[in-house]
Amino acid sequence: MRLIDMHCDTFWLMMRKNGVTLQKNELCIDMEKMKKAGSMAQFFASFIHMSEFNGANAVEEAYQYTLEMIAYGKAELDKCSDSIEIAHNYNELIANRDNGKMSAILTVEEGGILNGKMEYLEELYQQGIRLITLTWNHENCIGFPNSREPVVMNQGLKPFGIEVVKRMNDLGMIIDVSHLSDGGFWDVMEHSTKPVVASHSNARALCNHPRNLTDEMIKTLAKKG
Repeated sequence: MRLIDMHCDTFWLMMRKNGVTLQKNELCIDMEKMKKAGSMAQFFASFIHMSEFNGANAVEEAYQYTLEMIAYGKAELDKCSDSIEIAHNYNELIANRDNGKMSAILTVEEGGILNGKMEYLEELYQQGIRLITLTWNHENCIGFPNSREPVVMNQGLKPFGIEVVKRMNDLGMIIDVSHLSDGGFWDVMEHSTKPVVASHSNARALCNHPRNLTDEMIKTLAKKG
């Protein structure tokens, strides 16, 4: 079996630890572990913890930090280019496999960094980002997060969020509903014309956490492709 893992925070953690490399580290993901596991592809998130940024320009600073993290991740991948290459689409993923290499797929976790600016989405696409987790655990310009508070959980995408979904469809970027509110999930199902993923969610019937998906959500996600 060839393993495809759709989410890790490795780049975010590596940037906080001096001297840590993608080739070998004490984190959950490195090249040695992926080779041992028989990995075909690893999705690498540039994760932003928005509470780490303060002041009037906090979101702009978070966006710039995301660009720095993407550049950092690419540089680490370049050091391992004999074994892994970035894949921007399915054909490149298959080509990497046929050449005996793993694929790295670049993602962003926390769509709030877009700050209501569609040009930022376009720039992220040009930087190689192919999946965006629309929210983390806080309200942002796209919509609302999972919550134990019904008034939050039932709210969905904002008008800009609907625009983002449609543009991501056009660009061929994967929409990730993990961390999204229930209302947001159903809005994505309504407005997305392409398959959608929940890159790191589980079953609410087994673990009653608001970040997990109900059986109805899981079935609807499957029907979406």
